[in-house]
Amino acid sequence: MASKRAAGTASGSRNRTAAGRGMQRDAARRSGASAGSGSVAGAAGPRPAASAGAAKRPRRSRTRALLWGCLLSWLVLIFVFSSQPYQTQSIQPALERKLDAETVQKWLPPMSFHYNGQLYLSSYNPYDVIEFLFRKAAHLFVYAVLAALAWALARLYRVPPGLSAFIALSLTALIACLDEYNQQFSLSRTPNPEDVLIDWIGGCLGVVLLYLFSTALRRSNRSSRLIS
Repeated sequence: MASKRAAGTASGSRNRTAAGRGMQRDAARRSGASAGSGSVAGAAGPRPAASAGAAKRPRRSRTRALLWGCLLSWLVLIFVFSSQPYQTQSIQPALERKLDAETVQKWLPPMSFHYNGQLYLSSYNPYDVIEFLFRKAAHLFVYAVLAALAWALARLYRVPPGLSAFIALSLTALIACLDEYNQQFSLSRTPNPEDVLIDWIGGCLGVVLLYLFSTALRRSNRSSRLIS
């Protein structure tokens, strides 16, 4: 009887040991499966960010190419206009056909000023004053666009805003000087250093306005993300 009890006790302990080992193997399998799924999830986690970054690169390259094309086309346009004779660009014949002198004098406030050694009197020749204002406004606009394109292009290459402004305004001053130099070869046109200053002021306006617009756009995008 004692031998039978001892045999039964030994077989029971062996069964319990085998059952414990089986439970340990099952737990190890489960932990290995969970670790494997976690590693797969971790490997798959960064993929959307990487794919988003890869999608932005071609878009940035296309934008750079577009801005380069616009900048070079604008430079060509500037030198085409500066190569034209004064009579080709004058708007006085059109003004004289459309408006009579009395109407223009009533509409135009009294003014008189000197510019580049010439006297402008609204009471004497209002068409001349209007053309002067139109041409200087065109200078401001043309060089504002030039500087804005140069600033935006530099920012696309991750140049800091201050350095981008310096590059854009330096380019504006250089092109304005070359523009005035080119005018001395055009009929009835003379270079004028005062026009260089007007062109540079236009470049400053273009950079400031584009900087303010881009800053406001970024702030609106951030606020829309916070709201959503």
